[in-house]
Amino acid sequence: MTVHVVTDSSSCLPKELAEQSKVSVLDLHTDGEGTDRTTAGLGALELTACYARLLERGGDAGVVAIHLSKELSATWSNAVSAAGIFDGKVRVMDTNTAGMVNGFAALKAAEIAQAGGSLEDCFRAAQRVIDESNLWLYVHRLDAIRKGGRLSTGQTLLTTALAIKPILRLEDGRIALAAKTRTQGKAMDKLVNMVTEVVIEEATRAAVRGESPRRIRVAVHENEAVDVAEKLIASMQERVEELRIHASSHDGPFAIPDGSEKKKERLILAKEKARIRDMVKAEKTKTDKVHTDKAKAQKVGTEQGKSGDHKDRSGGFQAVDASGVAQRDETESMESIAGTHYDPADIAIPDVEFSRIQISDVLSVHTGPSSIAVTTVFW
Repeated sequence: MTVHVVTDSSSCLPKELAEQSKVSVLDLHTDGEGTDRTTAGLGALELTACYARLLERGGDAGVVAIHLSKELSATWSNAVSAAGIFDGKVRVMDTNTAGMVNGFAALKAAEIAQAGGSLEDCFRAAQRVIDESNLWLYVHRLDAIRKGGRLSTGQTLLTTALAIKPILRLEDGRIALAAKTRTQGKAMDKLVNMVTEVVIEEATRAAVRGESPRRIRVAVHENEAVDVAEKLIASMQERVEELRIHASSHDGPFAIPDGSEKKKERLILAKEKARIRDMVKAEKTKTDKVHTDKAKAQKVGTEQGKSGDHKDRSGGFQAVDASGVAQRDETESMESIAGTHYDPADIAIPDVEFSRIQISDVLSVHTGPSSIAVTTVFW
């Protein structure tokens, strides 16, 4: 018996990946032609039929359903209604997102399912992918999004009047402004910086905790913008390699020699270098204080132990406070947070996998031509 995973075409999951991972993809509905095209969500009856087929194939092991944000489509509410008749064997995720964030979540759930994971295991794995994801969207024109009711007329008029090329994001499942730029080129530069920030933050997190950084998967979606997407991926790859080269330099992590980068980019990386050093210094101070406090407490505990014999399970003495209650040893928990490798020069840059994804037909109705979307997830 194997748990099955189903998503919809808003996930932009390529057919070959879906088939390879045994993920079922349901097509959302489109109607009309040209600028008059409209979209519609999946109905409760067709979702019920799909879930029933998957449960039969999987021997009632369960189904994880990963659909478009409920703020953007009626599919989620219809999925919840359909799942209600299967007595908990169909888990519908409240994703609050779209695109390859959901696609990656489906792939992760399917990976766990193929390894023999339970319905709950698959659901939680997909949820973890979504919880730490990012989705940014650049559209050449906002007309299509506004027409579909995903953006207010006021927001559209404001960006048009000011000649702004906005980068949008999904906030609680709804489209919101992430950044303002003046040209498409500036928008692409901003997307590179946004992805770079994700890479740097993961490198920082791992260094402070003394862990290996998690792998990052980046999907660059495009609609009639293949060349732009390819150039964007190349720029992101170049930036990651620069971080990797300079991460262990004698000047410290992310220090870029003069002349090798634009001034603005050097300042961004220098700022990250200073931030990491401050974080590492703070963690060192905390850990040193814990060790000092522990040594003092052990001395007091030993003296009091001569009369009270407060022994721990290993046969030694625990530190006790004035009331005779044993104090908790915080050293181990602190080290589990801070790790043991604090040197900024040891920072490792995460492995980053880039892929170009075509925006699905149903989403292209709302994004319009020449649109670009970028998603990041941790793997």
